[in-house]
Amino acid sequence: MFKYLRYVFNDHFVLALLFIFGGLGLGYSNYLKSLPLHADYFYAKPLVALILVVTLQVGNLATLLKSADIVFISPKQAEMPSYLNKAFNHSLLFAWGFDILVMLCLAPFLLYATTFTSIQLIYLGLVVLSLKYLLLKRQYLALYQHKFAQLSYKLLLDVFFSLLICLGALYFNGLYFVLITAALGIYVERMVKQIQTQEVFLWEVAIANEQARMLVLYRFFNLFTDVPFLQAAAKRRKYLDRFLPRPKPKHPYHYLYWRALVRNGEYSDLIIRLNLLGAIILYFVHEPWLAFLVSILFIYMLGFQLMALYRHFDEIVFTHLYPVTEKQKLQAFQRVLQVTLGISALLFAVINSLQTNTWLLGGEIAVVLFLEIIGLTGPYLKSRLGKRA
Repeated sequence: MFKYLRYVFNDHFVLALLFIFGGLGLGYSNYLKSLPLHADYFYAKPLVALILVVTLQVGNLATLLKSADIVFISPKQAEMPSYLNKAFNHSLLFAWGFDILVMLCLAPFLLYATTFTSIQLIYLGLVVLSLKYLLLKRQYLALYQHKFAQLSYKLLLDVFFSLLICLGALYFNGLYFVLITAALGIYVERMVKQIQTQEVFLWEVAIANEQARMLVLYRFFNLFTDVPFLQAAAKRRKYLDRFLPRPKPKHPYHYLYWRALVRNGEYSDLIIRLNLLGAIILYFVHEPWLAFLVSILFIYMLGFQLMALYRHFDEIVFTHLYPVTEKQKLQAFQRVLQVTLGISALLFAVINSLQTNTWLLGGEIAVVLFLEIIGLTGPYLKSRLGKRA
């Protein structure tokens, strides 16, 4: 994790995060100041409950198990409860840390926009921590019984039950729901001990769950650097063929790069995620300077990650037989990258125009982003490719 985090929190990204969170914090503070104290808005409590349920889904049980010979690891069955308890405590501490941060962010809003008191806020916080404990225990039980891993159980326990408890703690006396979740925690703990003595540990399920958890982390790291563990599957996406260029003998790489960009899940998912995330952030940004900064940052991140596409076909021996020069290959890649980044720039400019109700800001951002694209696909691209050569 530390190996990849140093690429995530590099100097540029840390500086951008300081501006982004500073701007969001300032906007949040100004919004709270505009609210009358204890206004008790009708939408406040349902909104907080929804946010809490969504954030409760963050953080899964980390067992750190890896694929191994099942004959070798099966004798370790009796030792797994002790190991899983340590893994559970480790996962719970990290999850609780995130939930406490969320509660600290929501606390001012609850105190201003509702009639909540400090003691009710403490009760709600305890309910949230108890719910996270129960959610992780559900994942724990899924390592022994398949039914707890079913989608119906996930929706019932992780979403609907959590939403019901959060709404109850928000609208009624939170102490009652603290006691309810605590009693459920004691019951679930007894159930876990009973199941561990009666059921066989599901090694394949546990390993598959851990691989899925790590895949989420690797996909996040892949936004900032190349991760060799990711192997995205190619998808045909025939419905997009009409929008892609036809094969031409003189421009084979123009044809190849577009199809790799559309059909390879690593690149297409990256484009969708960054554009969607950038659009959502820009929609809630009211400061023009912050909108400029966020737009420039996301175009840079997208362009930086897509530069790996240039070497995508280097491992295929047949591409080295093409009568195409390196200059023609670079020009084809520049055109593909310019069009892709240009579409993202237009999207960000339109979002800013809709958010501010003025096309002037959107036009200014579009000009700045197109200048950035020229720099990224020109001198910067050549310098990056030169370093990798």
